[in-house]
Amino acid sequence: MNPDELGARLPTLEGDGLQLRWLTGRDLPVLESIFSDRKVVRYMATEPLDTRAAAEQYLLSIREGFLAGSLYQWGIVLAGQIVGTCTLAAIDRDNRCAEIGFALGRQHWGRGLALRAVSAVIDFAFGRLNLHRLGADADPRNGASIRLLEKLGFRREGLRRECYFHLGEIQDAMLFGLLQRDWLERACNSGGKS
Repeated sequence: MNPDELGARLPTLEGDGLQLRWLTGRDLPVLESIFSDRKVVRYMATEPLDTRAAAEQYLLSIREGFLAGSLYQWGIVLAGQIVGTCTLAAIDRDNRCAEIGFALGRQHWGRGLALRAVSAVIDFAFGRLNLHRLGADADPRNGASIRLLEKLGFRREGLRRECYFHLGEIQDAMLFGLLQRDWLERACNSGGKS
């Protein structure tokens, strides 16, 4: 049973012209397509999903994470199609914090979709889950993700040097944090729109 009493699956979230919904077995082909693209996973701590079996295992780990309450991953839906995912990971109820992550299929980059999806998940994290803090990390070379995090109010907090070995190279991680009070203040100052 999920510790946040969410029932058998994640709730659907609305995000300014898109939806975030529970991922199902029908989504395996698109998950495999998105996460097998080396340009999509280039700066992620996720190995490419190069086979259907890898995609099935990935979906199973999402479901197990949901049941344990440690990982909530939604599919980002635009015009009825999954175009990416948005995730709360390392959910820590004692300290009221989690890590946020996101990925979009390459053909959907640069359209503001991640900004809208991540905003909806932040609202859920600070509202429904009553978390106090969200963290994120980004490879310093990933300018698009850094700009998105900063636009959402995340603050740079440091750099973890050479902390990932991914796709044959050592990568740094720039650390970011966002507090619930900063998000809520931002929402009030923008008339309720985060």
